[in-house]
Amino acid sequence: MTTPRPVIVGTGIAGLWTAWRLASEGQPAVVVTKETLADSASAWAQGGIAVALGPGDSPSQHAADTLAASDGLADPEAVRILTSEGPSRVYELLALGARFDRGLDGRLRLGLEAAHTQPRIIHAGGDRTGAALIGCLAQVIRCHPLIELLEHTEVVRLVEDGERVTGVIVLPGSGADYFLRASAIVLATGGVGQLYAVTTNPRVATADGWALAHRAVAELRDLEFLQFHPTALKLPGVNPAPLISEAVRGAGALLVDRAGRRFALDADARGELAPRDVVARAVAIADAAGGAWLDARAIADFPAVFPGTTAILTRHGLDPVHDLIPVAPALHYAMGGVLTDLQGRATRAGLWAAGEVASTGVHGANRLASNSLLEGLVFADRAGRALATELREQAPSGLPADQPVAALRRDAGADAACEPTLMEMRELMTANVGLQRSEGSLLHAEQELARFTGATPADAWRTHNQLLVARLITTAARRRRESRGGHRRSDYPPAALERESA
Repeated sequence: MTTPRPVIVGTGIAGLWTAWRLASEGQPAVVVTKETLADSASAWAQGGIAVALGPGDSPSQHAADTLAASDGLADPEAVRILTSEGPSRVYELLALGARFDRGLDGRLRLGLEAAHTQPRIIHAGGDRTGAALIGCLAQVIRCHPLIELLEHTEVVRLVEDGERVTGVIVLPGSGADYFLRASAIVLATGGVGQLYAVTTNPRVATADGWALAHRAVAELRDLEFLQFHPTALKLPGVNPAPLISEAVRGAGALLVDRAGRRFALDADARGELAPRDVVARAVAIADAAGGAWLDARAIADFPAVFPGTTAILTRHGLDPVHDLIPVAPALHYAMGGVLTDLQGRATRAGLWAAGEVASTGVHGANRLASNSLLEGLVFADRAGRALATELREQAPSGLPADQPVAALRRDAGADAACEPTLMEMRELMTANVGLQRSEGSLLHAEQELARFTGATPADAWRTHNQLLVARLITTAARRRRESRGGHRRSDYPPAALERESA
């Protein structure tokens, strides 16, 4: 008989950091991922980590910028924690072997991104920050004796005993599913990008965590606030869409329309460096009117500064030194999610959440650029510490750590047959629950999603999970009868627009 261990679902920066923090506190853990350690939105992150380390900057200024970008909905205490604890987490990353870009003087190089008032974005490998960080943490995780890694393993559902979540049903890539008992479950499953026709998220971002939490009756919050990145490379029929990092605009790239006019200034005096929701809508308008392009030709030594972006563009026959880069908005990030306290506890006993899947209160209605990796570090660290303390104070349960049971489910391929339904769902969500929404579009989406759900076979559980979350997002968007941050309704214009038209 052994003591059950925490099970961490997901291997982005939040999942890996939670596992490492638990292990550093002497607490064994199991990490489950449906693909590999390299398959996460964190690993794809081109942007860096926003952290107040430079001269003239401070955590309080970083907090002020975060609150301003949130359109009035961020939790000031959560933001204070994010910005004040961030520097310590970055120093720990450095101690673990992470390498960030430095200037000739050896100091960390600090970049500027949209809605920041100070250069405070640190990068690794130019625009390869996520890959570099996940590579560093993955090496630590793979080698740690207290961490067991289950790759190519999906979580089918959470298991409850009374009011507490006590384990998961997992499905390996081959074979039958089984029950894995857990002292706690930490959801770190990332975002919901694959619910939309065009996203910057990897194919694993299918809203698993939201579905698991909702079915376990944990509270979700602010699902209507979805961020569309303004500058995804426009390639018809390609999903995920390659991302052109915000750092490119921070380095001086300009957005132009088909006439070569710099259109972002029409929406905001900050132009290309206005908050993401503002820039995304401006790009969408220009794209619909004939196209939008990013002009990065004035950036000195672009290939050296942005090697990852250069490689992507080269694969698609574009040269940023000489060519304009066609761009359009793409679903990028979910500001809401599984409601947690400031230590990562969800509203269901035994369930925790960290990273994009969680709603900690730091983003409000609109996330400030490059705060996502920081949130993953800071709040995963708090969750790991709090969970380790809680487990130390509990008496050992004396239950088996994992308990194989008779085969409950094998993958019969039902979801593969539902791909046409998922394609319709993605187009529906993009057209009706995307950058611009209305009562009519949301009602239409609800009706169609209900129809898709009724026509989907019961054993296509992955498809049902995606349709469930699509319905939850749509319902939340209908319920919020205002325009705020990443949620824009044509029938409820922002207060500023209402004053102008009065």
